Amino acid sequence: METIDIFRSNELFQALNEPELQHLAELATQRTVPKNTMVISAGDMSSSMYLIKSGMVNVLVANDEGREMILATLQAGDHFGELSLLDEAPRSANVLTLDKCEFIILHREEFYKLLEHNPMISIRVIKYLCQRVRFITNIAQGLALLDVYGRLLRLLNSLAQQTADGKMVINIPLTHKDIASRVGSSREMISRIFSELEKGEYVSVEHKIITLHKKLPLAW
Repeated sequence: METIDIFRSNELFQALNEPELQHLAELATQRTVPKNTMVISAGDMSSSMYLIKSGMVNVLVANDEGREMILATLQAGDHFGELSLLDEAPRSANVLTLDKCEFIILHREEFYKLLEHNPMISIRVIKYLCQRVRFITNIAQGLALLDVYGRLLRLLNSLAQQTADGKMVINIPLTHKDIASRVGSSREMISRIFSELEKGEYVSVEHKIITLHKKLPLAW
């Protein structure tokens, strides 16, 4: 996808007309980053928003002991780092590339100029931040109120998408370790649950791609 196509399809910039999108694309810079590279780190001071042109990244947080929790996996067309455009606080999470990535980078100065001339973008930013608050609230609720299987069930159902042939497939490659980091569990526990789900023909896994063959049981 071209830079202007990335902006055109992004939820924050859909209110812009073609000349404005073209101008925005000219202001942005681009960067290519290798696999397994920490693009931003929690605590860093910076003022740039990243849009993913190609590749995938994990957004994660870690405690002092090094235990990590994956908050989201983002791919082409998604963005991250938008909070740093709106305040001067340190980065709140780490972002790690899962493969070679191409990024489009928008800096705070250009973004502020954009807001001055396009108030509809401010409304879209507010709506987007509301969605993120709901997302984080959902994660907190799951950690507080659900057991490991309940959190796994919610994760799989939220990520699965229906294909043209009617199958429910999670297109993001996920290892048991990745899933454990997302639901706040051990890899061993996730492996045991998946073993039972595969025996029951509820799921199958091929090249880290998970297919849900029937409705998952409510309890395990």
